[in-house]
Amino acid sequence: MNKILITLCLGLGSCFAAQAQKEKNELHFKSGQAQMITVFKGTIFVNGNKAFIFQKDNINYASKRNKLVEDGKSVFLFLETDNAPYKNRFLVFNIDHSLADTVVNAIASDVKDWDGDGNLEFGGAENPPVYTGTDSAYYVASRFYEIKKGKISYDAALTEKTDLKKNKIFLSDPYDANGQPKLIPKRQPKR
Repeated sequence: MNKILITLCLGLGSCFAAQAQKEKNELHFKSGQAQMITVFKGTIFVNGNKAFIFQKDNINYASKRNKLVEDGKSVFLFLETDNAPYKNRFLVFNIDHSLADTVVNAIASDVKDWDGDGNLEFGGAENPPVYTGTDSAYYVASRFYEIKKGKISYDAALTEKTDLKKNKIFLSDPYDANGQPKLIPKRQPKR
């Protein structure tokens, strides 16, 4: 009896070890409207129907940021994607019936009320390239979005507040003609 129990335990242990090493490649969600949403090997299925196919499966399936966010009757699917060597990105989909439409591509971040206005926000800033000069630095432009009344829109107030905190100035057009961040003078410490 003990020999059988030991063999069974060893067998189960090797099963669990094999499962622990298996790479995750699927996600499952259920909306408040009883929509069954599955993400499997780069394809989004809604209620069993193919709703979106990624050209490249770069979804970070293990991310805790992958989630459904519901606002009123709107259902948004947040998927974190690998964007190496840059910061990971969110692809946000509006799930409507059996359709999945991309609505936003943003820096992946926590989805929370960042500015205390009662609405959920997400986004952030990419790391700028290194500038070797001592008198200037690259402007660090952020971009935040807000979920409000069943829609996702650009949050200009939070973006400006964040940029002012980081850069000490706000530029509404932070990139030059080549798409590079603009240089801003570094503030010299007062003597």
